[in-house]
Amino acid sequence: MKNKENVATKTKRDIGYKIFYIVGIVIIAVISFFGNSYFAYEFFNSLFFDILSLVLIVSMLVVRSIQIFPRQKTLYGKIFTLVYFNMFALAFALRPFVANRIWAIILFLSFIVAIALLVIMAFKYIKVPNNYFLTTFETAIAILPLLFLLSIRQDYVGAQTMWIPVVVGGVILSICALLIFLRYFKNFEHFKKSKGELIAACVLTVLLCFAFAFVAINTINYAFDTTPTTLTVQVLDKDIQSGARQPTSFYVMVQIDQTETKIEVPVVVYYDTEIGDYIDIQLYKGALGYSYYIYEYPATN
Repeated sequence: MKNKENVATKTKRDIGYKIFYIVGIVIIAVISFFGNSYFAYEFFNSLFFDILSLVLIVSMLVVRSIQIFPRQKTLYGKIFTLVYFNMFALAFALRPFVANRIWAIILFLSFIVAIALLVIMAFKYIKVPNNYFLTTFETAIAILPLLFLLSIRQDYVGAQTMWIPVVVGGVILSICALLIFLRYFKNFEHFKKSKGELIAACVLTVLLCFAFAFVAINTINYAFDTTPTTLTVQVLDKDIQSGARQPTSFYVMVQIDQTETKIEVPVVVYYDTEIGDYIDIQLYKGALGYSYYIYEYPATN
């Protein structure tokens, strides 16, 4: 009888967690969508909704750590759970107090630490491949596209050469990761029983390595550069790019060195700026030598 009550309580608790996550994600998605819309951006682009989104993100990460914590049977598992989720929670909590570049560095370093922790746990402690309570990868994987969006805000000058270190880095990381996985993974015997899972694991490993190489090079080039040159340019035209499979982006067309260039700007700047107006943009040399133009709010580093 008591066992049935425990199961019912656990089921209700799990349903409560799911409702909390769904409601939180929906609210964040609504704020993001309308914050980039023509008819509601003025209302949703406010400090209240920015703080609300951050509070919800931080709350979901903290609640997730609370949800996973009791499942861990060992001390290192419990410590890992708290560090893994709350590290990202702290990174998001700091968002209103730091500049974009500092936040990109914090998020990037948190991502690297999280991946290192996951690898240590997967290769040393996890015993059942299909029961990875510790390897809840959703947080780390969700950070990849966020870092991607942060890193591509810049408009590169001759960006083609950047693909060379991305491809080389991706290939090197893939080879190293596959060799380590095939040689040292603690539960590799499980994958020998299923060629489909083995192939899927290898493909996913390679894709993640290339994604990490791209994000790492772009983020480092963007985040560790603090030497801008300010250029005052005239807005020649405006453009919006949107679609079902991509976020809405806002651009202004300007002329730099006799060449028309499209620069992405925040939605507020897009709607507050008319064709013929002048705006200030920054030219950065890039920490890795890949220069780029970017619009930044005044006094933002």
